[in-house]
Amino acid sequence: MKNDPKALSKGKEMRTRHDKTQMVIKATIGDLISDHASDAERLLEVADIGWQTLFYRSQMPDAKLTMIYDWRDERSEEVKEGGIDFRQVDLEESRFPDEDGSYDVVVCNQVFEHLKNIFLPLSEIHRVLRPGGTFIFSVPNLSALHNVFLTMFGKQPTTIRLAGSHVRSYAIWSMTQFLTYNGHFRVLDLKGVGLHPFTSVRMPGVLRTYCHTPVWALRKEVVDRPNWQEAREATFTTTNF
Repeated sequence: MKNDPKALSKGKEMRTRHDKTQMVIKATIGDLISDHASDAERLLEVADIGWQTLFYRSQMPDAKLTMIYDWRDERSEEVKEGGIDFRQVDLEESRFPDEDGSYDVVVCNQVFEHLKNIFLPLSEIHRVLRPGGTFIFSVPNLSALHNVFLTMFGKQPTTIRLAGSHVRSYAIWSMTQFLTYNGHFRVLDLKGVGLHPFTSVRMPGVLRTYCHTPVWALRKEVVDRPNWQEAREATFTTTNF
């Protein structure tokens, strides 16, 4: 791992396994940007408060534009002074406020578990990313080892707690199929972070199936086939999203 998770904690003690895993996830995102998009100039992060965005931008020495989309502006003064721009966006309802191909890199870290409508934002991410651009994406893993044991004993997985803020839950390989729907994205790399309750390190090989959080690096492809939102609109559903 190129980036040190402890350095990302900004002096805050990482007391729990979850805290440690979150730092490894952020370090992994930084590594993937460094590996696949270090020459990029335009970065978009979908839904964040900004200090992580500063770190991600540091992996792009030639960065000229860094933007956050979210439903409200929670940037600190440090982040604002660091040149991180902001645009207010309703991710589930709104078309993104940028032209096609506006960004070289898009990061979306643990956001989609909070969204009911995942079809529009994924289609919009693809649209504003330039052809050949890099999409870094993560969500908690429904098939994580601890969730497997919880469901075996009739308990609710932590990725979709009954009274929690998550409204959707995703298993690693099913989400891979969804992300690469109709060839709009191609997987460049896939890291599996954490094996709770035992460790927060990256998982090798087949152990990724049971990781806490998968992190994908994907490349935008240009194909003449329906995207996620178009396919959803063409499919009968009894829901309003």
